[in-house]
Amino acid sequence: MGFSPISASSKPEWVPSERQDGRQFIVTGANRGIGLATATGLAALGAHVILAGHEGSAAFDEAMEAIVMATGCERSSLEFMALDLRSLDSVRQFAQAWAQRPAGDRLIQGLINNAGIAGMPGLSPDGFEMCFQINYLSMFLLTRLLLAYVAPAHANDLQVPRIVCVSSSAHLFTLGLPTSEPYLRTSGGGFFSLRYGESKLCVNSFVRQMQARLPSEKAQIFAVHPGSTASGFWQSFPAWAQRCIASVAQDPARGARTSLYCATEPGLVSGGYYADCALATPSFWLARSEAADLLWLKSCAWTGVSPKSL
Repeated sequence: MGFSPISASSKPEWVPSERQDGRQFIVTGANRGIGLATATGLAALGAHVILAGHEGSAAFDEAMEAIVMATGCERSSLEFMALDLRSLDSVRQFAQAWAQRPAGDRLIQGLINNAGIAGMPGLSPDGFEMCFQINYLSMFLLTRLLLAYVAPAHANDLQVPRIVCVSSSAHLFTLGLPTSEPYLRTSGGGFFSLRYGESKLCVNSFVRQMQARLPSEKAQIFAVHPGSTASGFWQSFPAWAQRCIASVAQDPARGARTSLYCATEPGLVSGGYYADCALATPSFWLARSEAADLLWLKSCAWTGVSPKSL
């Protein structure tokens, strides 16, 4: 997420208008905050939305009821599927469960990789630093495994499927792409450390790598900065700090705007980094192709997917 500079802009606020009837979206981390607001926005546009996360069915039942109340959509247009990004095995199980759906229910027109953390001490069950695992590596694997199902909803669906990866302006403030395995297998410093920005730089690198490999007619992919948003993202901060942040941060509905923009708006630049519903300038570190290529190869090895074929 990260903080955004305060600026006075006369640009009209973008409002979603492209209907998504008959299209199916997966939103990770969708039971609260920006993820819930994103799922709500897609449901309001007529999409069928799968809310994915690890908090359990009760939390997601509550979230889906809130979406129905807010949008008037049918409850049957919403689903929950368990997904724990702390574990690569959980990601694989999610993909296996998706593969077992009826043939007509497998096609994906949108994948919103929203879930993320600001920081957490310790290592994941796979032995990686938590920000790197949750914000990047599990997202990397989830996207790669679901690509087989990314396709238009029907023959006359002219809108190319979208993959949206939530990044952060924090990716601008790092010392480069992390590729050292010993470093990535040591615990970070907790909330909002350098590791957070590094993980989001990896997200941006992934988007660029995918864009270079994806046929333009297969899918478009984007990285987005949602802006400083009052949500559970800040829950590890002291209570007084959370109150201060809430007093100046935008609400989740506004934080979801750029994700919704990249998920639904025609005519966008695939592979781009978007903030405030417009193309933004990403980190200069992304121009270091050797490091980006090395991260791609190592990520493929760590997750067990092919570095060449998608």
